[in-house]
Amino acid sequence: MDDEGDASGEWAQWFCGKQSAENDAGWNHQNTCTVDLINASIHLGFLILAALILLVCTCSTRLRRCRSKTLITLPYHDVRYILAVVFSFVFLCSLGEGILTDLTRNTATEPHLYVPQALACVNGIICLVYYHHLECWDLPRLALLLLIFWISAVIGESLKLYSAIEQQLSSDHLRWYTISASILLYGCYAIIEICFILSQPCCAGRKPPDIPRDLRKKSMLYHHRYVNLFSRYLYWWISWLLRQGYKHPIEKSHLGCLPDEHRTRYQYELFKRAYEVEETRAAIHNTTPSMWRAYFGAYGRPMIISGILKLLGDLFILVGPVAIGGIVTYAANYESGEDGAHQVETPYVTISEFFSNGFVLVAVMFLSTVYYSIYYQTHFYICTIESMHVRTAIQAFVYEKSLRLSSWTMTGGDMTVGQITNHMSTDAINVLGMFQFIHFLWTSIIQIIVILVLLYFVLGVAALLGALTLILISPIQLKIGTIMTRIHENVLIYTDDRLKKSNELLHGIKLLKLYGWEELFCSAIEVVRKNEIVQVMKEGMYMAMTWCLTDVAPLLVTLVSYAAYYPWLSDTPLTPDIAFASLALFQSLIIPFFMVPIALGYFVNGLVSTNRLEIFFAAAEIEEKDDGRQQELVNDDDNDSDEEWYINQGRNGGAYKKKYFRENIKQSAVEETSMKKEESTDKTKLLRQEKPTLYGTMNKTIFPGHDTAVHSIPLDDHLAIQVKGGYFAWDPEDDSAILSDIDLDIHKGKLTMIVGTVGTGKSSILSAMLGEMTTISGTVQFNGNHGNISYCSQKAWLQNATLRDNILFGEQYNNDKYQSVLSACALHPDIDILPAGDLTEIGEKGINLSGGQKQRVSVARAIYSNTDIVILDDPLSALDVHVGRQLFMEGIIDLLIDNKRTVILVTHQLQYLQYADKIVVMDNGKIHRQGEIDKIAKEDPELYKQWRETVQLLSESESETEDDTTVQEREELKKQISVIEDEKLEEDGKLIEEEERERGSISLAIYMVYSKAVKIPYALLAIALNAISIVIMAITNFWLSEWSEAGYDVANKTETDIKDDNVYYLGVYTLFTFISAATLLLVCITSTVFTILAAKRIHHSLLRNIIHAPMRFFDTTPIGRILNRFSSDTQIIDQRLWQTIYYVVQSYLWVLVAIVVNTIVTPFYILFIIPITIVYFLLQTFFIRTSRELQRIDSITKSPVFAHFSETLTGLSTVRAYRIQKQLRRRIIAKIDDNNIAFLFMKTINIWLGIRLDFIGSLMVLLVGLIALVTVALGSIQSSWVGLTLTYALAAATNMNWMVRQTADMEMQMNAVERVNHYTHLDTEDYEGNYYPRHDWPDKGEVKLENVCVRYATTLDPVLNNITLHFRAGEKIGICGRTGSGKSSLTLALFRMIDTFQGRIMIDGLDISHVPLLTLRNRLAIIPQDPVLFTGSIRFNLDPEKTRTDDELWAALEIAQLKTLVSELDNQLDSLVTEGGENFSVGQRQLFCLARAFLRKARVLVMDEATASIDMQTDAILQSVVSTAFADRTVITIAHRISSILDADTVLVLSDGNVVEYDTPKMLLDKEDSMFSSLVKGNYDQD
Repeated sequence: MDDEGDASGEWAQWFCGKQSAENDAGWNHQNTCTVDLINASIHLGFLILAALILLVCTCSTRLRRCRSKTLITLPYHDVRYILAVVFSFVFLCSLGEGILTDLTRNTATEPHLYVPQALACVNGIICLVYYHHLECWDLPRLALLLLIFWISAVIGESLKLYSAIEQQLSSDHLRWYTISASILLYGCYAIIEICFILSQPCCAGRKPPDIPRDLRKKSMLYHHRYVNLFSRYLYWWISWLLRQGYKHPIEKSHLGCLPDEHRTRYQYELFKRAYEVEETRAAIHNTTPSMWRAYFGAYGRPMIISGILKLLGDLFILVGPVAIGGIVTYAANYESGEDGAHQVETPYVTISEFFSNGFVLVAVMFLSTVYYSIYYQTHFYICTIESMHVRTAIQAFVYEKSLRLSSWTMTGGDMTVGQITNHMSTDAINVLGMFQFIHFLWTSIIQIIVILVLLYFVLGVAALLGALTLILISPIQLKIGTIMTRIHENVLIYTDDRLKKSNELLHGIKLLKLYGWEELFCSAIEVVRKNEIVQVMKEGMYMAMTWCLTDVAPLLVTLVSYAAYYPWLSDTPLTPDIAFASLALFQSLIIPFFMVPIALGYFVNGLVSTNRLEIFFAAAEIEEKDDGRQQELVNDDDNDSDEEWYINQGRNGGAYKKKYFRENIKQSAVEETSMKKEESTDKTKLLRQEKPTLYGTMNKTIFPGHDTAVHSIPLDDHLAIQVKGGYFAWDPEDDSAILSDIDLDIHKGKLTMIVGTVGTGKSSILSAMLGEMTTISGTVQFNGNHGNISYCSQKAWLQNATLRDNILFGEQYNNDKYQSVLSACALHPDIDILPAGDLTEIGEKGINLSGGQKQRVSVARAIYSNTDIVILDDPLSALDVHVGRQLFMEGIIDLLIDNKRTVILVTHQLQYLQYADKIVVMDNGKIHRQGEIDKIAKEDPELYKQWRETVQLLSESESETEDDTTVQEREELKKQISVIEDEKLEEDGKLIEEEERERGSISLAIYMVYSKAVKIPYALLAIALNAISIVIMAITNFWLSEWSEAGYDVANKTETDIKDDNVYYLGVYTLFTFISAATLLLVCITSTVFTILAAKRIHHSLLRNIIHAPMRFFDTTPIGRILNRFSSDTQIIDQRLWQTIYYVVQSYLWVLVAIVVNTIVTPFYILFIIPITIVYFLLQTFFIRTSRELQRIDSITKSPVFAHFSETLTGLSTVRAYRIQKQLRRRIIAKIDDNNIAFLFMKTINIWLGIRLDFIGSLMVLLVGLIALVTVALGSIQSSWVGLTLTYALAAATNMNWMVRQTADMEMQMNAVERVNHYTHLDTEDYEGNYYPRHDWPDKGEVKLENVCVRYATTLDPVLNNITLHFRAGEKIGICGRTGSGKSSLTLALFRMIDTFQGRIMIDGLDISHVPLLTLRNRLAIIPQDPVLFTGSIRFNLDPEKTRTDDELWAALEIAQLKTLVSELDNQLDSLVTEGGENFSVGQRQLFCLARAFLRKARVLVMDEATASIDMQTDAILQSVVSTAFADRTVITIAHRISSILDADTVLVLSDGNVVEYDTPKMLLDKEDSMFSSLVKGNYDQD
């Protein structure tokens, strides 16, 4: 027993400190020790009990109830973890205070001063572990132990407080505050625990809560909301992705799906509500809705929270520079032996004593940087997420607006597809960038102000002079920002123009190649690109000035402040603690000064884009009227069960926001109703559709409960459509009608044909019925019971989907019906060619199919649809007569009319008029005649006579067979399939190749590509200048160290010596400062100029290589994918990559210099920096493998979004006619979600990296501080060098973080160079030649083919075999043949569009293979089947090379029957042709192409179905004119109508690539067994 008592006594003596107990009995020592013992026992008891409970529960499977792999948090979860952060700071201070008290007050240790605090710190961690398992296992009863502990701890800390009061502790003592804070924290925890226990149901009857919607989806892997708060904000939960990405490349399938709150539909509904509220406000005040108010309404709350976090983080980061002064002072005192000179007057450490200790200040620096990291990264996460949300909402909004956009908006030239696509891409991305950086604008200003205030406390009035320098510099930066705003607007204008021209070039590439105009159009793009680069260079130079000011400003402020400080404005000499505390603060100015121009740039971009979006959302829309049709027609399989959930969801559980939305929407509805009542009193306003001041996309009938339409009067049941008193115009602002006095009844179940010459309004009257035109007066009414429409436009529109899906178009699959439709549309032979049959993906805009094939698929879609009314806009013109007859008889008559479906057919095929129940004859925008054919014959015998003559001509000569055009199309399809299958066989039927995606790191070759674009000597020069500037700055700081060290000797010098020394040190410091400023200016200018010129060279290479690529590339690559290289990839290279490279180079050099400086000062530093650097690079490697692949997935998933959007824009009339907006909306939402999931993970792992880099940087600062203080204690360095090393440690930590992040960003952005480089190395056509013919070659037009063999690819069989022909000069040759005969191949060989691998083709005695390709194509002429016009004037479209006079242009227009049309336009030859020639009919576009060919005056002309879209009357006139105009030229005609080659001099009949017959038509017709004779007589057996 005595031994036990002795042991206990010894333990008590150790715990309480025997010597101190004897010496300090007056301080009631035993009572204090007892209290500390009680507290230690409480903590130790909880520690043991908690460990036992966790052990038992871990081993007991009965007690563990894991519901999910993720965590469903219990009430008060976040509050507990937030208190834990405060708890950690308080108890670390308490622990430090105890240890410091023990070290400074006692000769023997007293563990009771710090052991309870140490146990409390350990228990803080154990409590979190305990609570985490409580949640994971769903065992809320375990909270009873926590409650007992919190209450016990409150009691223990209260006893400690009582003991402190007995000892008369004052507010000067730190212990007073730590005890009080501990009681408060433990009390808060106890209250939380009581509330938590009371909130839980009885344990016996308790059921686990429902699993959230997100966690029910196994594919939902983004678990940010469903983990504990520490894992959430330290991002441990996402480590699985980085581990997986490190082992093997990440694929899109690995990412799963989005959580509900990040889905496009959720964000769309959220933003829609905010916009509707803003619309209501704007309507009341008669203003345009503000996007800014909508932003705030939807995303204001989280953005405010993120701003507060950013401000707190910025304040925490300033603790380090302030602490440096105290650390240097501590080191100086230690060096001089003054650190322990004070007399101990209190039993415990005071606040001032605690925070003047160097080691404590180093720890404070460490903690402040850790807290800064958490606050900053949390802010950045919120901003990133909300920026993604706003981008998502804008993209969905733009798409929705586009679905409602007025037809005139695009066809009238107000907007183009490229410009609208820019709203979807560039503008949405600019707003995203603005959201991410907007807080830097105001928090940086506050940070600068706080730093200047702190500098005032360090330097006094001298700091105000430094502030004055900043004030003088700030207006310069603001002025630069204003100028950059204007310049960036110009950049966007030129970018829009360049993309528009690039889009047109890609869409018309075949025509451009055939005409040899690719260089011409390429030059036009390069002119715009040159102007764009000039503006980008201006913007870059101003950015360089901003960079320079950012870097130079702290140097100038430092110089001015130090120059004025001593002895002029202060009596205190410049010592190391003042110098380096102020230097650290001055360097802290760099980041806010650096970020302000960047943030300003993002804000300017966002401001400009927001203004553009406001204009777009206020653009004119199609009329909203109740015309009897149902709103949403198409049945799709998508589940609508979630729709109501998305619509009803609030934000962040904010009931006030839901209420706010509901009240304002109700108010909107009331005001809208009153507006409609006011409008209804004015019939003219109704007819003109003058809308109230409501803008945007949401107040329309597309959404339930938002009906703004005027209700209609039902039609008689025998009518399908009725147009009464109709006056219609395209331009909503134009009162002149395109269609006048339209009164038309369309009878249900009947066939109505609309005929007329080109440009008389046939297609326009269909558009008026479909609501695409503006109603000036009159009405269009559909039968409400039979008003569903299917529509086949004149220009076929297909989706990037399988052929079957294009026909079904959302309808249910019925095999019998489907096969009947395929047969009627003659699609079975085409489907047999495709590798996966009708499941073959036919590509963007049906790019794999010819015009006729596209049209037949489009007609098949209209026939298959379950609609009452079928509207067909001249589909037969693109088809052979035989196939057209089959489609008309089997499709229109058998499948439609016989099934009592109403058909409206616009056509030039007059032979079918006899089948019409009603004929409508259009002339000059009016109905000239209407009725049955007999009625028209009586009313207008002359017209009927013209019809009969035309039909008679057809009956005699138009026995065209399938193998004229249709078979030719199939042959072309076969060749295309063969080429693709040879290169890449897709088992799933995809003809469009998958977008290329590299895997692994960006290769060194890509960096070399970019270096060569910059020019390697220039790159080395920029790096060298950067290194020189940073080295000079380091030397300047060493000089400052010497200057400040001299401040300690002031007392031993005279005033004259002091002034001389000051002038000496200041002069050298000034010299170094100005040298640094000059080199920084050179660095900024050279870096900007060299890299922007590199961007220009890269784009030039891309453009040149694309236009020289063979047609096969364009046939197998979606245009959206190519445009992505010219838009987003080029934008990255133009505006982001060069800035990132600048930051990377600068951060690497800064880190290198910081390491050298710290190693010089403290050689032991190298022992720690080597492993830290290794950890940095290992972390970078671990991170970048995943980040790189996510960046690639993000890039690849962007393309389908823009491709689908562009695809929708080109088919708006079809989309709206079928009423499939809902279906397409879901598709774009799915594609945006696919892109967002990659973006979300990519940004989250960036923050994961940032947290870890910041922590390692904080650890590095801690180690450097400790090493420096230990080295001072050893007497190895002077105190001024402690300040220097800490300053560079902070800089190194910041720059190493910046270095890793920017290196990762650079690699991500180099992905754009990689993607562009892929397209700069495509195989190209051989444009070179070894013989340049004279300027008038060919002057005769003689064509000879000698043993010619032609193939489409080197791996394919020849399509022409040993062809030997002689076309005499001026001869008219007609070419016909059966399947695979090689007609098209022969003409393409003339233009060298395909490979002639044997034999030669001679034109006027010259081998064309020796002629430069552009020269050859420029000397020939072709009229293609598909009419292509470009944006510009009529003059430009006829003569882009500007080589013809006005008289020649008018003559060509007269020949093409267009002179009257053009002369009636306001600007005549200078009248605008909108994108794609949409302001002219298809027939008129074909005539313009004819005029273009006439102007070329080539001796050899190829006509490829040149009159397919022209009415027969105009065709007859043109045939007569052509025979005259081209009397002396060689004309090679691929027969579309046999009548067009009956008058030819010779006819060539091909079969299987061989010549079968070649003679005059008369000689071939005289031979009854000739193939040509069989074709003409119509009895040739079809293949």
